[in-house]
Amino acid sequence: MFKRLFKKKKKEDDAIGASSSRRKIDPPPVSWKHSWPQTDTRNALARSPFNRIPTEILLRIFQLLSVPDLCNVSLVCRLFKMVADQDDIWKLKCNTSTKLYSKSFKQTYMDWMYEKYLRSEELKRNLANRKYFGRLGCVMCSPPSYPVRPIAAHPLESVGGFSQHPNSSADMTITLSVDIDKTAHQLISLLEKVCKYQDKWYQPAILKQMITRYYRFMQLKAIYFPNVLLIPTLDIEIIWQTHLLRPEMYRADCLRLFRQVVDHSLLATDIEQFLKEQAFIETCHFYEERFGEKYCQLPSNKHGRKSTSNDSDDEDELNNQSKNAYSYWDETFFEFSSNPPKQYENPFSFTEAEIILDGHWLDLCKTFMYDSVQQVRISGYYDRSRDFIDLETGPMKRLKKSYERFLYMSAKHPLKDSKDFVPPTYAIDIMWHAHMQEPLKYEADCLRFVGYVIHHSPWPIIDDKKMKKKSNRTDEMWKEEFQSEISTDHLYNTIKEPFDWEN
Repeated sequence: MFKRLFKKKKKEDDAIGASSSRRKIDPPPVSWKHSWPQTDTRNALARSPFNRIPTEILLRIFQLLSVPDLCNVSLVCRLFKMVADQDDIWKLKCNTSTKLYSKSFKQTYMDWMYEKYLRSEELKRNLANRKYFGRLGCVMCSPPSYPVRPIAAHPLESVGGFSQHPNSSADMTITLSVDIDKTAHQLISLLEKVCKYQDKWYQPAILKQMITRYYRFMQLKAIYFPNVLLIPTLDIEIIWQTHLLRPEMYRADCLRLFRQVVDHSLLATDIEQFLKEQAFIETCHFYEERFGEKYCQLPSNKHGRKSTSNDSDDEDELNNQSKNAYSYWDETFFEFSSNPPKQYENPFSFTEAEIILDGHWLDLCKTFMYDSVQQVRISGYYDRSRDFIDLETGPMKRLKKSYERFLYMSAKHPLKDSKDFVPPTYAIDIMWHAHMQEPLKYEADCLRFVGYVIHHSPWPIIDDKKMKKKSNRTDEMWKEEFQSEISTDHLYNTIKEPFDWEN
């Protein structure tokens, strides 16, 4: 809708070197005032065939329309144009409920769309230049011997919700509300599955369809939650992931669009796993009844339980159910069209470029994990493939300890404002992403242990010098506090013997 205007403005920005740093964005040169003479307007409204419909009813109807539909109805007559420009309509579509004195909500929405466009274009440039690649974020034999962290005195001091220093115990000294161990396994498994479809799905036309399907699914969640179990498809789940990994954005969007924070979990309980197939069929019916479009191909009868089976088959089935206890549906898939949706609207604050960048996170994480092992001497370590993230018992314990230290540092050195940041490693990012899978519990844990919600910005658009300065400062503080480099912290055992006998 605003593509021509954005391209013109982008050329002007590039001409003055806006790509090197984020400058203040000027509003698009659009007039927001009606230019009709008062007499003509009064006469036109009097002659309108819709003048007998109360304005309050028109306003209520228009609030249900999408942005493209509002643009279309504005062309019908001046009465519709004046109603369609009302703040009560555009306030619901803006990412803020605070009205600026000098701007209407429609103008605020336009500025917001332009801001998203600029951010998306800059992320695309960074991806093309591979700016984020290689950066932080982020026969029976004896088991490998990992280095043990040097012993140092850690005076007990009250830091947030921590009663102990993280280095005082080999296990986590805090108990999180989210099972980040099991969730991390399911998260990596999810991302591995999505890798097979990235080349096909991460095309502009298909991404638009995925965002539209995600928006519709979230509307259903807001209507039926928590009384009805709804099952997202794999394509909807991956868009949900991009949203969840931006907690501040997710909360604001949910409250603006659905009047509640829609909760999420990658893990399925035993009863949810038992009801999953039937719940998926019902989700298909709800979606198709409300939106008039197909949700996904229904499962065949091959998943039904066999009438006869032996104990071995039952045991194998139970083991498979345990491994597949995730909340999304990946037995059948939606067939996307090669054409973008006709009435496309992205009401969320994230952009398509952020979805594409998130798709590179797993490969970057694998590279970081492989390279970090080369920096630390580990006796008896078998050199594994780059295409592998070790989440067995010993590595998982160390990853959780690193994340605990990250939370401790966030509590001890609070961020100055929402634009401040602590650059984590990809190792820490694994557990951080797992924690954010349940937004309500994540927020509660942050407030309980850290004192504020730690917001996550996966691909910060920050000057390289500023990023390096901040990273170096974080590295120094981390080493002073924990006697290890942050980049290899996840490879150090704490206090106990170095061997991973439990693996």
